[in-house]
Amino acid sequence: MRSAILWVLGVGLVTAAAVPAGDEKAAHPSKDGYVKVRVEVEVKGVLAATEKSVTVAARDRVYNLFSDAEEIPREGVPATVYTLDFVRAKDLRELAKALDGKEVVVTGMSELRMVVQPTRPGGVPGAGSPGPIPAPTWSLQRTVEVTGVKSAAGK
Repeated sequence: MRSAILWVLGVGLVTAAAVPAGDEKAAHPSKDGYVKVRVEVEVKGVLAATEKSVTVAARDRVYNLFSDAEEIPREGVPATVYTLDFVRAKDLRELAKALDGKEVVVTGMSELRMVVQPTRPGGVPGAGSPGPIPAPTWSLQRTVEVTGVKSAAGK
């Protein structure tokens, strides 16, 4: 069996799918096929509720590329605003409105997208190739499908 291998967030190799050798139909996805990666997230920050949207502002935690146990201080860096989606927890929207302006802990799911730098048309002059292919990186989308909301004061 062949396995498709993915490098996920620098954590390590993950087997994405196993395809039996010689099964050519399974080896070629449909033209409309895709993979969606969803991750569980926890955001601790200040909640803001309006009639149109509910958001939480928080500073992203960032770690040293060469020492992933070392968090890099982020004082003075603007907060990231996460939009809360209550599509699967409509009852929590009222709780969120009551917590407007307070520090909260929100749990939920968000999409993680692989992003790459497009290759240049024509490639590298004189090299006859598309040039170096940049390594992909990952981008966490700033919409959180909410599964839980609670005051951070009680934590």
